[in-house]
Amino acid sequence: MPFCKKCGKQLGENARFCPACGTPVGAAATGANVPPAASQPRNQAPVMTNAGEVFDRKFAAVTVRYRCGNGHVFNGTAAQTTCPTCGQPLPKGGYIQVYRMGNMMGAAVGMGIYVDGVPYGHIANKQSLRISVPYGNHVLHMTHTATRDSTKPQFMLSPQYPYVFFKAHFASAGFSIGIDQADPNSMPEK
Repeated sequence: MPFCKKCGKQLGENARFCPACGTPVGAAATGANVPPAASQPRNQAPVMTNAGEVFDRKFAAVTVRYRCGNGHVFNGTAAQTTCPTCGQPLPKGGYIQVYRMGNMMGAAVGMGIYVDGVPYGHIANKQSLRISVPYGNHVLHMTHTATRDSTKPQFMLSPQYPYVFFKAHFASAGFSIGIDQADPNSMPEK
């Protein structure tokens, strides 16, 4: 099955347009009757959907981070169902995958990760991290020692769209963090 080159949505064999983002596919890409892309709220990142087994196989080496309802943050496996500290069941949901890009200026400080204002620990320089979150609307925010300023992309995860990918980098000479949606094919596999 083919996938959209813009958002990663799986396409039907004869699709002319991506059903998720409206991007023209194949012959429609050069046609004059191209519909406008689906409108999304400001900073709304389109999500990527794909078969779960493909995602898990490609990114099997990426650390998976969880936060249970009692606030315990821990690294686990994609098959994790309970918190190892308190035994509380983990909510079913999707994944945010973040890659902390290296910095040209050599600053290798970690970045704090917050989803909906709730801390999920840190991510190191040139590290990929999968964060398990419940289905619904979310906001991603990142910080580091010199600033709490970052772009704050909004996104929604659902059973139909369970994955979203971002790359984080220093912007403005290290005084803010840019968080950009990424194509899953451009993401490191570990």
